[in-house]
Parts: sequence; structure tokens; C-alpha cells
Amino acid sequence: MSNDINKYQKLFSLEKKVAMVTGGAGHLGSAISKALAGFGATVILLGRTEQKLKDFVNQNQSSFENRFEYFVCDVTHEKDFQKVVEKVVSSHGTIDILVNNAYAKQEYQLEKVTKEEWYQALEYSLTHYFTCSRSVGSVMLKARSGSIISIASLYGFLGTDQRIFLPLGKTVPTPIHYSVAKGGILQMTRYLATLWADKCIRVNAISPGHFPPKSGPDRPDYIHEITKRVPMGCIGQPDDLAGAVVFLASNASSYVTGQNLIVDGGWSIW
Repeated sequence: MSNDINKYQKLFSLEKKVAMVTGGAGHLGSAISKALAGFGATVILLGRTEQKLKDFVNQNQSSFENRFEYFVCDVTHEKDFQKVVEKVVSSHGTIDILVNNAYAKQEYQLEKVTKEEWYQALEYSLTHYFTCSRSVGSVMLKARSGSIISIASLYGFLGTDQRIFLPLGKTVPTPIHYSVAKGGILQMTRYLATLWADKCIRVNAISPGHFPPKSGPDRPDYIHEITKRVPMGCIGQPDDLAGAVVFLASNASSYVTGQNLIVDGGWSIW
């Protein structure tokens, strides 16, 4: 009986696992990184701003038993990212978990966006999910083990509720390329999941609902407009993603691949 208890207690354990989180010190990335470390993983944070990474590590390192490391890296630069992967593998032997989370906001209005800006927007919101997955995937293929989790969005499979955003004037929180990129991430997740399933690599996505940062648009009724459309009646908080990430990273989801786990307070079920 005790063996059965131990087996189930360890389902969510990430002890001795190495996780890499792009955008690891950002709005959602911070909660994701802490959740993985909290369940035992060594977490490698990547980001473009060293001070933000350094501040995160300094604030959290002691509380999480020194499980954090960081690299300054723009993940849209494929060669730079590959160098980080090589350094991590050299230090830790492998990479067990990749969370594709980095996103650089590009606010282009549909009527004014040029083709060059369109390509650049997709480069910052979609292409690096592919290059990072391919790079870390090659490490996982050698180990015949791994979990890749890509942060998508409910707007990757639903239409954008323009009633929330249009009155914000020049601000475009959910421009067209965002939805296109997130939809592409979901389809790429399915593709890689079928490609690597027999290699013991699982590939899944998480689609958050509305998780606005504290410094949101300057409109008093913005949060109200969101919450009145959410069945649970509240906006998402970064820690609301913690359980979903740990589930997909751990053996608790050992028979789950190619799926999109929606964390939206019920927004998409109306």
C-alpha cells in the first residue's frame, strides 16, 4: 500500500529535471518559473533584460533552494539560443522541459501594417516557438524523453471580442498577427506531438484567457468589460497557470500529448 501512495505522491514531482523557460521573468513567466522550481526542477530563465532576470533570481533564489539560473538571450536570434542550449546541456547533461513563453508585443494597426512589419511581428510571436522547439527537441530526441509546453491564447482558436478593445483608441492589445501566431502555435503543437510521440517527447499547449498586467490600458471599465464576460467573474492571475504547467511538465500527464489546456475562467464555454 505504501508503494502505491509513494507512486501517486510523486506524480507531479520534477526533482532532478532541468526546465528552460523563455521569457522566464515576465508577467506569466515568473509564475511559471516558480511553479516548476517549487516542484523540484532546476529552472533556466531566458530573457532580453538582464536586470529583470537578475532581480527575479535575487528575490526568489533562497526561497526556492537555489534552483534558478538565467541567460540573457533574445530567443528570436536562433544562433544565440542554440549557444545557450549547448551551455545548459554541458552543465546539466540534458533539458527535460521547455516552456515557450516569450512574447514581444508589436502594436500594428491592420490598416497601416506593412508586409515587412507583418513578417517581423510573426518573427517575434511565432517563429521562435518553432526554432526553440526544434533546438531543444534535438536534445530531447537523444534522451528519448521530454516535455515541450507552448503558451498560446484563447484567441488562437476564438474570434477576438472587439467590444473590449476597440474603445482603447490607438492601443491594439490583440492585433491580427497575435491571433494568427497563437493559432499557428496550436497547430505546430499538434504537428510536433504526432512527429515525436513515438520518441517519448510530449508536446502540449496552454491557452490562457485574460491575464492583464497591473499596468493595463488607461480605461476605468477595462477590467469590468473582461470580468463580466468570464463565467467565474474574475480575471486570470499568473499563479492560476501554475498547476497547468506542472501537470504538463510532470509524469502526471504521461499519456497526454498534442493537447491545448485552456485556462480562462470559462470564457470559451459560453
